[in-house]
Amino acid sequence: MPISDEVIDAAVSRYDRERDRYLKLAARVADICRSSIVEGNAIRAQITSRTKTVRSFDGKLRRFAKRSDKNFKSVDEVFEKIGDFAGVRVATYRPEDEPRVTEAIKALFAGREGEAVEIDHKDKLDPTNCQFYRATHCQVFLREEELLGDYGNLRGSSCEVQICSMMAHVWNEIEHDIGYKPEGGGPGEAERGLLEALGHLTRSGDAAITQLLAANYARMTVQTGDFGDVHDFVARMRKHFPDADLSVNAGLAFDEAVLLGLTSAGKMEKALGADALNPQVASTRIDEFNKFLEVSGSPELALNRRSADLILIAMLAKCSERIEENHPAGRGKGRPGRIYYLVRKFREFLQAQPADKEPSR
Repeated sequence: MPISDEVIDAAVSRYDRERDRYLKLAARVADICRSSIVEGNAIRAQITSRTKTVRSFDGKLRRFAKRSDKNFKSVDEVFEKIGDFAGVRVATYRPEDEPRVTEAIKALFAGREGEAVEIDHKDKLDPTNCQFYRATHCQVFLREEELLGDYGNLRGSSCEVQICSMMAHVWNEIEHDIGYKPEGGGPGEAERGLLEALGHLTRSGDAAITQLLAANYARMTVQTGDFGDVHDFVARMRKHFPDADLSVNAGLAFDEAVLLGLTSAGKMEKALGADALNPQVASTRIDEFNKFLEVSGSPELALNRRSADLILIAMLAKCSERIEENHPAGRGKGRPGRIYYLVRKFREFLQAQPADKEPSR
């Protein structure tokens, strides 16, 4: 039985009243993705967010009314089954970064009723049928610790996060408008042929961008002078930790290096010492600190010994007082960042060491 006009009208009216909540939800999810995933892990990507317009929602329901498999019986069922009122897109430069973004999404958000985030990998490569769609869809809810203050009314509301490469995004969007929402009977033979040609170009474009970024990375590794950005930082510090993925957690390490004035590889080596940037030394320090965090009740602050935390631990060991001074807390400063708690725990860790053992100095 198709959706009745009464249900459609009531659902559209409700969405019109509640749309501001979805605007707020999409903006917050996008901000978390931007700061904690893209900037925090030196991933080259663009983040965009949107909410459905009232007209778009009305049109979607009326298209559904023509389908036998979309027979929503009530307004509540409409809102329960449709999950893209709020949407965020993470368009990575390289398709190789898509799995990393997906894993980060799973760690940062919750699924329905606190369960794991729902992940739907869509890869419909079938050139003979003009199919090149590729994206990962994640249905996410904010975690309880995010549902404070102005975000309290977002409890129970979900946002769809789509992850794809920039090139895939081009094809997905154009095909969506021309093929998925066809006007006048759908795409003709000429349109399908051009969509197929564009599909092949986007796939080859993915490969070209991956090679371009690899060449750019290779050039940055031999540059001198101050770091240009976090990507330059990762490339030039990799010689010290060749087996680690320094892009992971790079944002925090790079930000602290800049605040400390360690704005080049040479300055870091001089200030921290060659021993501090030794993989074995750094890994051992992280292991010792993580054990302390575990027994002191703060395991959530644990560092990753295969990431840029290898550089962060060297800065904590040599510059903990200055780092603490750089991150004061107090009225009007907002909620402290992770480094605020990390450096204070690290200072506790140093104080807990026996007088004849100073492994992290």
